[in-house]
Amino acid sequence: MTVDPVVKKETRNIFLGVAMLSLVMLAVFAFLKKLDLPVVIGTLLGSAAAVANFFLMALSVQKSAEKMNGVRIEDEPEDEQNGEEEAKEKPLSPEAKEAKKFMQASYTGRMLLIVIVAILAVTLPFINAVPCLIALLFPRLVIYGMQFIRKKKEAKA
Repeated sequence: MTVDPVVKKETRNIFLGVAMLSLVMLAVFAFLKKLDLPVVIGTLLGSAAAVANFFLMALSVQKSAEKMNGVRIEDEPEDEQNGEEEAKEKPLSPEAKEAKKFMQASYTGRMLLIVIVAILAVTLPFINAVPCLIALLFPRLVIYGMQFIRKKKEAKA
């Protein structure tokens, strides 16, 4: 399987954002005179796990899309009955079922990775758990920042 250029680009963006936020966090620890080797190790472990989690998620989305084999899922018209909307579920195609199952398995595996990293950070004495756990949140902050920048650019255009 070839990694899609969009997956590479977005993972690079996440990596750069996580790296910048990690440096800021290390600077804060230095300012507080709390910077030591366990803080650096915790930051590196959390940042690496966060970027790996994002990359694996992007890969699983790509692979699920490929499993769909061009199957289109059509939006259903909303039916109103007695003033209330009811959603009627159509059975999923075999391709969609397989893609959904793969995404669920991927999510479980990625969450297991995060839990293992968190357990290691909390239990191993040479890792400071605080920067490790904070770094796991960085991809979400980077995504919010990227969305904010894109909206500002669209508003100017």
